[in-house]
Amino acid sequence: MTLAADHSYQMPVVKGITSVLGADRFLARVACKMGAVTLGLAAVMLWIAQGATWESDLMLFKLVLSILAAYVVFALFQYSRPVAPPSVEIYIARKELRLIRENEGSGPMLIERCAFEDLQAVDLCGRHITFWASGGRLLAEISLSNATAHATLLACLRGLGKLA
Repeated sequence: MTLAADHSYQMPVVKGITSVLGADRFLARVACKMGAVTLGLAAVMLWIAQGATWESDLMLFKLVLSILAAYVVFALFQYSRPVAPPSVEIYIARKELRLIRENEGSGPMLIERCAFEDLQAVDLCGRHITFWASGGRLLAEISLSNATAHATLLACLRGLGKLA
C-alpha cells in the first residue's frame, strides 16, 4: 500500500475484475496442475513403455512428442500460478483510490481509479478500512500501521461524509 500526495505520471485505465470471489479460478488452476502432471507422466511413460523398438524414426517421434509435452507442461504450470493481488494507492491530495497491478514486462498497470466522493461506503474497524464502490462492489481493504497516515485518511473521509 502506498500513501502519496501527488502522482507524477499518468497511466491508462484498464477495466478489469480486481478480485474473484467464486471458485472458478481455483478449479481452473487445479485442473491445469493435474493436466500438467498427467501429461508429464505420459511423456515419461512414452520412453519406458515395454515392447517399443529402438528404430530411428520411432525415436525421433518420441523425442518430438516429449519436447512438445515438456513445453505444454511448463505452460500449464505457469498458467496455474495464483494471480497477484493489486496494490492499493491512496492519494489524499486528489482524494482518490487507485488499484494498480505490477506486470513483469510492461510495468505498472492502472486497474481502477475511484474518487472518494464516488465511493458508496467506507467501513472502519480499528485500523482496518474497507472501501465499497458503487453497486456494493468490494473495491479494496487496507490496514494502515502509520498513525499519521491513518489519521489523515480518516479526516479526509470524514470531511467528505463517508465516515461518521
